Amino acid sequence: MSTTAIQDWLAPFGAALDDLPGRELAWMRQLRDAARDRFAMLGWPTRKSEDWHYSDIRAITETTFTPAHHYQPASREVEKALANLPGRGEFHRLVFVNGLFIEPLSILDELPPGVRILSLANALKECPALVEPHLGRYALYESNPMTALNAALFRDGAFIHIPKGVSIDRPVEAIYLTTEATEPTAAHVRNLVVAEEGSEVGIVEVWHGAHDGTWFDNVVTEITAAPNATVRHVRIQEEGRNALHIADTKVHLRRDAQVSSHIITTGAFRSRNDLGFTLAEPGASCTLNGLFVLNGAQKADNQTFVDHASPHCTSHEFYKGVIDGQAEGSFTGRVLVRQDAQQTTAEQTNHNLLLSDGARINTRPQLEIYADDVKCSHGATSGQLDRDALFYLQSRGIDFVRARQILTRAFAAEIIDNIPIPQLKEHLLPIVEDRLCPGHLLEELT
Repeated sequence: MSTTAIQDWLAPFGAALDDLPGRELAWMRQLRDAARDRFAMLGWPTRKSEDWHYSDIRAITETTFTPAHHYQPASREVEKALANLPGRGEFHRLVFVNGLFIEPLSILDELPPGVRILSLANALKECPALVEPHLGRYALYESNPMTALNAALFRDGAFIHIPKGVSIDRPVEAIYLTTEATEPTAAHVRNLVVAEEGSEVGIVEVWHGAHDGTWFDNVVTEITAAPNATVRHVRIQEEGRNALHIADTKVHLRRDAQVSSHIITTGAFRSRNDLGFTLAEPGASCTLNGLFVLNGAQKADNQTFVDHASPHCTSHEFYKGVIDGQAEGSFTGRVLVRQDAQQTTAEQTNHNLLLSDGARINTRPQLEIYADDVKCSHGATSGQLDRDALFYLQSRGIDFVRARQILTRAFAAEIIDNIPIPQLKEHLLPIVEDRLCPGHLLEELT
């Protein structure tokens, strides 16, 4: 795309640049200006790049977006969504509508002493000294144009700071809702999680939009876990069938820190999840679980990278894809074991289930090992439902559609059952079933 075309795409956001959070802070101005210049230099990623070969973002680059509009308090759409989301008021809760923080809908009482849970825009005003050492330190904009675009334009997001030795019993839920608009809108959202030494927290990101409008979410999440910290991060993306969603999540682990990631993707017309872990100090361990359930003409690209930068670290990765209709799923998982990272254990597995003749999967597991005292493995499989199992269920009086649903649910449940928050399992399984056998496919299946 030409420089002029990029400038035209950015033009609707120009009026808001002087009003973005943190402009009064010299370091924030420098970050935003440098990121904007870098995006202009890099341009949009294309499928000619190996990293973006399976990500088709033409629906983003060829659409004119306006900044996401402000939420209207009387919106029944928002009230209905909140009532049906997993936390149901039982979690600590941050609510963002169209990328902007809505304090009256959030639940932030009864927090342990010293815990800061607030919007990033407010954090830049109230406690910038807690933000500055970490913002932009892990999700680097220099090589990723979408991360650069986010750094230049983000308006809000979640900021979660857990002080040393503090554990939060209730999960922290960050809900991102998009309401219907008359024209395509875009929201650039930035999240930052700082878990200090010996702290513990569970975080649930939910991206939801039930309408058929077109919108674009460009999301960057940075998580840093200090020595002996424990972070459980769940990300649920269940947006509408015309949504466009790109997310970059970067996690930095220090000595003996433990971080688990659970990413569930069922929505959006085009989506991409970049997930990167850096095991920076000995004893760090991470778990990466993912499930993408696609149908119709959906495309979802999952890119994971685990950097074993220190010895005596462990990583376990397990991703599954369920693809129906004419949908296309992709998984690229790279594990790097550096020369000094002896006594490394790394496991990576990707299993995929194709439910129709038109479904496609691209899978690329990769191990790059420069140490000699390691225990590493990877593997990938793709296939269809077992015909014998289908016949067995039908012979017991179960119709074909329901038999197919039962077997596929069992396949997907292996990932969902690993999520450490029971309310999320209850929320996700019905959604997965609905995505697997939606009404418009029933006639095709029978």
